[in-house]
Amino acid sequence: MMKIAIPVFEKRISPRLDFAPGFGLYDIEGERITASREISCEGWSDCERVSKLKGLGVDTLICGGIPGYLQNTLTNRGIKVIPWVAGDVNDALSLFLRGELNSRMVICPGGGTHRSRRVIRGDSGGR
Repeated sequence: MMKIAIPVFEKRISPRLDFAPGFGLYDIEGERITASREISCEGWSDCERVSKLKGLGVDTLICGGIPGYLQNTLTNRGIKVIPWVAGDVNDALSLFLRGELNSRMVICPGGGTHRSRRVIRGDSGGR
């Protein structure tokens, strides 16, 4: 079983991990979601976010914008981070389950996708 966390703002991936009001937590077995719930994280510091995600057993974090130090901290704690994803949470989960979700992906209404070419300062995008 795998546990996925997504910072949410309404039904979309929150544009910034460090300002997200809540997380969607999803238990994944094979290619299906077996359980889901939302938790509030309002008022949590960055350290608390990392600690709570680790304590909840999160394996993978799908998120929008994330400061480099926070991504490094999560990765060092054993949580895989798929950053800079924008769009609807359910569409992102569907793409993830099919093995088609990548960082810098913009998920358009109706499920279409495209890759963002924007390079964030300090982020070479693997180049």
